[in-house]
Amino acid sequence: MTELEGEEFPEAEGLPPVVFQVDTGLSPLQAVQEWAAEGNPPAQRVAYILSIPAAAAESSLDECREVLIPLLSQLAFDDHPDIKQATAEVLGPLGPILASKDPETAGPEGSADCMDLLVLAHRLLQDAERGVQESAASSVAQFAGLLSHQHRHEHLSAIIDALMHNFDDEQMQECAVDLLAKVAAAAGPQHPAWCEECALPRMVKLSMHRDYNIRVHAVSGLVALAGCLPEQERTGGLLSAFADLCADQVWSVRQDCASELAALAARLPRPAVRDRLLPLWAALVGDISAWVLSAARRQAGPLLAGIHPEDATPALMEAFVAAASGPATLTEACAHYLPAVLRNLGKQRWPELREAVDALSCSEYASVRVALAASVHQLAAMLGHEAVATDLLPVIQRLSADEHPAVTDSLAINISSLLAALPPSERLGQLGFLARMHPEDGSSCGQWRMRLLIAEQLAAIAALLEGQGLAEVLLPATLRLCEDPVAAVREAAATQLGSMARGLLAEAAEGGRLSSAASSSSISSRGAESSREEAAASWQDEKPGAGEAASEVCQQDGSAQAALVESMQQLAVSDSVAGVQQAQQEGGQQQAAAAPAAAAEREGATASQQAAEQAAAAQQQGQGEEEEDEDSEVLQQPGGQCAAMVQQIVRHIVELQRSSCHRSRQTYLLFCSALLLPPAAQATPPAPEAALPATGVHEPGRESAASEAAQEVEAADAAADAGALQADAPAWPALSAGVASCGIVQGLLEGALALAADPVPNVRLGVARLLAALRNQQPQLAGSNARVAPALASLAADADRDVQAAAAQ
Repeated sequence: MTELEGEEFPEAEGLPPVVFQVDTGLSPLQAVQEWAAEGNPPAQRVAYILSIPAAAAESSLDECREVLIPLLSQLAFDDHPDIKQATAEVLGPLGPILASKDPETAGPEGSADCMDLLVLAHRLLQDAERGVQESAASSVAQFAGLLSHQHRHEHLSAIIDALMHNFDDEQMQECAVDLLAKVAAAAGPQHPAWCEECALPRMVKLSMHRDYNIRVHAVSGLVALAGCLPEQERTGGLLSAFADLCADQVWSVRQDCASELAALAARLPRPAVRDRLLPLWAALVGDISAWVLSAARRQAGPLLAGIHPEDATPALMEAFVAAASGPATLTEACAHYLPAVLRNLGKQRWPELREAVDALSCSEYASVRVALAASVHQLAAMLGHEAVATDLLPVIQRLSADEHPAVTDSLAINISSLLAALPPSERLGQLGFLARMHPEDGSSCGQWRMRLLIAEQLAAIAALLEGQGLAEVLLPATLRLCEDPVAAVREAAATQLGSMARGLLAEAAEGGRLSSAASSSSISSRGAESSREEAAASWQDEKPGAGEAASEVCQQDGSAQAALVESMQQLAVSDSVAGVQQAQQEGGQQQAAAAPAAAAEREGATASQQAAEQAAAAQQQGQGEEEEDEDSEVLQQPGGQCAAMVQQIVRHIVELQRSSCHRSRQTYLLFCSALLLPPAAQATPPAPEAALPATGVHEPGRESAASEAAQEVEAADAAADAGALQADAPAWPALSAGVASCGIVQGLLEGALALAADPVPNVRLGVARLLAALRNQQPQLAGSNARVAPALASLAADADRDVQAAAAQ
């Protein structure tokens, strides 16, 4: 007895609950046979019918023939329309599955199973429901190429004739046109003989039908046939039938012809397009019907994008340029096809298109300006810097200052490609949107997807900017994106910032400024070190016996000890404040008795405090001037600007590492991963040399020689398997020696190691992934720090399983 499991769905209003029965003891085909049969709920039957192709793929050919063909024969005559439509939909994918299981399919006889499916499809093509007919026609198109030559020419053509000759039902004749077009599009290129001998005569006959609806369907059928007929037939009977439809008395037929002109032009030879098709467009663009005229004018762009540049007539160009100032449908089509037209005609025809671009940029429809903004980077790439500076730059500036945010967003989506096409002096002015893309204070995430698209292009933008623009415009925006409220934006920004910092470090290393950067960084940290020493001294005064520990902490190097010193500073400050408060309380009890003396002491203390503050301010001002002099000296030397930007990045990133928010610490780890782990380049290592078995006779005997030869063969197989496994292994580029040995990289690595004991599991997981990747991809850098191996060992024993797995990779 098999076990049944019932899954009950919520009860709808006025309908009983639907329970799907699932029998886990049945095979897929048996389950389909059981639950798709009549008597089950219709929704369950449809679900199991749609699973027939998957069940057939897991079963043998004999099982499919014994179970599926009889079942489908019953389902094709079912009374429920949803059951018949589901049956019609599965016939198409089922045909190739059955043919792949039959070895005789490749022979001249074709697939016998597909012929059985064609018989079932014939029944569904005659159904009264239009949806069932369309699904059956689509299914026949999927397996028509697997039929034999005889079955296609006799049985398939007979089915089409039966539909065509059903004069009492015009829907059947429309189905015949639909079936011809779909079969020609799917199987016509592989079987042009059937298209020429069977499909074309029937389609031409349908194009002269008395019902205009059938003639409308015949327009698309002729275009589909044009792609699989010999050139003589395409330019002969087919094009003549299409020309007759272009002069039809019903405007809807002529409108469909106008809409298919570009598609037909792509399937015709150049002389036929120039001599016969373009005159048809000229006749349709002067039609008395506004619908036909509009359809023909919309085809100006597709035609100019596909025909030979020398065949572009002045009338066609005028119609395309005039469409830029027309109704919304025409202007949108013009903006959409503008890059393709310029690419096909060449930039020598740009003067003729300049007017259209200006009109589109000033269009009253926001959708038109959005379409132009989304493609203006393509125009700039094709025109070159000179034409962009004189003609296209005003258009770009007009779009960047557009009041509609969708227009500026469309420009920002492809900002890296747009900047690459602009002259270097004009690139910085297009980054004004960076100041507007961040969410307002107190608001939610805002348009975070737009910020994500920008964040993913930061490294490409940085490579196109000069040093000043990079430091003053792009770098602040990037640092702000690293603190975005959306995690995906922070991750993308931190990754791009790490790539930027690696490039800046490489440039600084070439300029010999990494040592200066390290010295400047040490100079900028003197104030922090002196404050730590003062805090440790005050901590020693307040708590005797702790001076040695404080001095030892101040001498240690690493961000973990720096955090400890900061906690000591807070403790010392809090103790000092507590002592002052206690002294004030004790002094308050004796205030009445010694008021004059206390007043004198307060005045003296105030004077001494003011003198001390003035001395400290003077010292701080001198130190700030010294740092500014050092920074200016760094900027003036080769590679100094890169070193200064690296310092700015590192200062901000270190603040993230010290943040109390675990998301900021995760962003710090992402930055370190992007900086320390360059992307891999796929490389194929040389194939290992296979060991050949020994051919000589071993002295101890033949058995030892045979065993030795077998061992060598096994070793060769093992080496070949190892080489096959490593064939797709990525080649990890090593960091340059100057970058890997600089103090900034070592300091950032120390900051990551300090987070190995973070209380948040996700932070420790990020550290484990970073250190494991560093050990595998940058072994020299990982070996240069003695704390990497102990940190990985500690993380491998972490209480969190994910951290353990990441550390063990």
